[in-house]
Amino acid sequence: MRYRSLALLVPFALAACGSESDPSKPTAGAPASIILELARQDGPAPYPIEVTARVTSIDGKPVSGLSVEITAEGGTAGAASETAAGVYRSTVKPSLAAGDAGEVLVRAKVAELSADATAVVLPVVDAAWGQPERVPGLVNTAGTEDSAEVSPDGEWLIVSSYSPVDLLCCIAGKDLPGCTGEAASPAAPECNATHGPSAAPERPDMPGAARILSPTEIDHTIPQLGVTEALFALPPVAAYGFRRQGDGSFGEPFVIAIDMNGFTYSPFGFTYLGAPKDGAASVLFAFDPLHGPDTAPDLYHADVTLGAPVSLGKYSFENNFLIADPFPVTQLPLVPLDQFHSNPSFGHGHVWFDTEGPVQKDLFVAKPSGALPGATFSETVVAAISKPDVEEFQPFVDEAASKLYFSRGFRDISTSAYSGGDPALPASFGDPVVEIGLDAPPDGPGDIVSIGEPSVARTADGEEWLYFVYYVRREGHYDGSVGRVRKR
Repeated sequence: MRYRSLALLVPFALAACGSESDPSKPTAGAPASIILELARQDGPAPYPIEVTARVTSIDGKPVSGLSVEITAEGGTAGAASETAAGVYRSTVKPSLAAGDAGEVLVRAKVAELSADATAVVLPVVDAAWGQPERVPGLVNTAGTEDSAEVSPDGEWLIVSSYSPVDLLCCIAGKDLPGCTGEAASPAAPECNATHGPSAAPERPDMPGAARILSPTEIDHTIPQLGVTEALFALPPVAAYGFRRQGDGSFGEPFVIAIDMNGFTYSPFGFTYLGAPKDGAASVLFAFDPLHGPDTAPDLYHADVTLGAPVSLGKYSFENNFLIADPFPVTQLPLVPLDQFHSNPSFGHGHVWFDTEGPVQKDLFVAKPSGALPGATFSETVVAAISKPDVEEFQPFVDEAASKLYFSRGFRDISTSAYSGGDPALPASFGDPVVEIGLDAPPDGPGDIVSIGEPSVARTADGEEWLYFVYYVRREGHYDGSVGRVRKR
C-alpha cells in the first residue's frame, strides 16, 4: 500500500545457555525456550484462538509437568493444559463484537521465560486459512510499515514504505478521524511525532534519521535535493528488507533506498521476479523520479543483492541543479506512460499493476515481448476482473495456484482463478472469492481500518503463507503493520 492512497493510509523463541557451575541459568531438563503457535477455531466470528506453547529444555527436549500461564490482552484466555510432552494449550476468546476487527496480544509465561504473539482478528477468513497474525521479529514497529511483499520461497520480506511517523495522519490530515493537523503540513503534530525507531537494531542506516531533531520535531528541509524551505511535510521514508530466521520470524534488517536523505516520495511496491538465489534477486518497483518530465510514478526493474544495504541511485544538488547519478535501474517502457503506475507484479508472462492514485482504480496488464528488463510492451489493457463499481488495487499473481490476488477497496483481499488466458477477456477469470477481509466500519481506537498488499510464499517445509498489510487505529495515531496467515 502506498502512503499517497488516503483510503488505506486511512513464535518468538527465547533460548538460554548455562552450565552446572552457574545455577542462575537453565540446565538440561529445565525450561529454556517457549515457542507460541496460533490456530483459528471454526465457529462464528470472532473466531476463538487455539494457543499452543511448546516448552523445551536447553538440550531441545520437551519439558513436562509445568505450570504455564497464558494471558491475552484483548481477549479472555482459558487455563492451559498439557496435551503432550512439553505441549501446553489454551483457548482465547477475543473481546470483540461480531463484525469487528482488531488485535489480541497473547503471552505465555513459565518461570522466568515468556513469549508473545499477536493475533490479527478478522471477521472474514476463508475456511482454507488459519489464524492471521502479526509478523514476528524486527519487521513491525509503532511506526508505519506499508507496501510489503514476501519472496516466493518465504525467505525474504521487503517493506517498501517504512517511516517512524504516522504517514496516514500526516498525509491525510484532520479529515481522517483521530487526526488533528493540516494535511501534509510541516507544522502538523502527526508529521513530527516519532513513533517508530530510526536506528539499529530495527532500522539501521535509516535515510533522513538526522532530520529527526527530537521525538516531536522533524526537519522537513532537504538541502541535498535543493529543498531549503519547508513548504510541505517530508518525514523520512525508506524501504527495508528482512531475512527469515530459524523460528519463522524475520530479522537482519537492511535498507533499500535511493540516496536522497529519506525523501518521502521514495521507491515503493517492490515485487520479486522469482525466488532469490543466494540473495541475488530481480525486482520490480514503482518510483516517481525527481528528474525528467514524469509527473507520476512509473515501473522500474533492478537486480539487487539482498542481505546488505542496497543502493538504487543518488541525488545531489549542485550549482542550483538537481543531479541524478547513474541509477542501476531500468524503466519499463509501458504503453502509454502517461498514467500513475504502481504496485507491480509479474505472472503468466504479464506485468500487472494498479493506479493507486487519483485516477482509474482498476487492475492493468501489459505483455512484454522478450525478457525483462529490455523488453518492449504491448499496449496496456484493463484486466477484465476489474469492475466499474469496485476499487481494485495491488495485484499479485500466484502462478503455482493459478490465482490472481488483489485488494478491493482496502477492505478485503480477494482471489480470482486465472490460468494464463487473455487478461482483457472476462472468460479468463473466475468469480472473486474473499480470502480475508473486514466487515463492520471502524469506529474507534483498536479497530483495524484497512487491509491489502497480498503476497504468497511457499516455504521449504511445505507451508503456504499469505502476507498482507493492515492498519490499526491506536490512541493518537494509525499504525501500519505486516500480517500473515498460514494455509490449513
